[in-house]
Amino acid sequence: MMPPRFPFVLAAIVAVGLTAASCRKLDERMEITESREVSAYASPTKAIVSSADRFYEKAAKEEQAPEVPKENPLNWTTPAGWSEAPPSSTPGAMRLIDLRFGEKLEGECYLSAMPGKAGGLEANVNRWRTQMGLPAFTPEELQKLPTKKFLNRDSTFVTFDGDFKAVGAPEAAKGYRLLGVVQVAPEFTLFVKMTGPKETVEKNVAAFDQFCQSISIKH
Repeated sequence: MMPPRFPFVLAAIVAVGLTAASCRKLDERMEITESREVSAYASPTKAIVSSADRFYEKAAKEEQAPEVPKENPLNWTTPAGWSEAPPSSTPGAMRLIDLRFGEKLEGECYLSAMPGKAGGLEANVNRWRTQMGLPAFTPEELQKLPTKKFLNRDSTFVTFDGDFKAVGAPEAAKGYRLLGVVQVAPEFTLFVKMTGPKETVEKNVAAFDQFCQSISIKH
């Protein structure tokens, strides 16, 4: 069973960077002195959308989230031969754990967290497939995906081969493999994503499993 304080830990994490707009008191009046026309090329404005919803939309498009807090709520063991990525390598990304592997550190493996369902399993798995230059899975194919135990819960496991185009990359890297674990819960969604040249990833599959199993919540 998931530790009861875990939802609260994640809630505190994802709250970083989400600031509510200040509002004047209802009894105050403010004179409007300027106006402007809305551009015909501007994206439609959603009037009744919460700050959190706007945040989810941006994160889903950019695979980014608020700044990670100084104190990480997780414990883990870095596999032998792997190393932690420098902070500047993933600016703005919600990577609670960010590791590199391979002779030239060309492989990466990270754990990220998002509040709520973060778009759901289908959207996230198919986003990964798109990054690998692969067609989206059908709902029937998604249901057949295997699971792995992660933090004492059954979590969806995927492995794809293709040409990997990272967010912001000018072109796709040929001959890559992606391993991923997705745990969707009502309060949060966790992702463990590993990418790298196929041969490099194949040599580190056992390390990936060891890393996933070593992750735990600080008490």
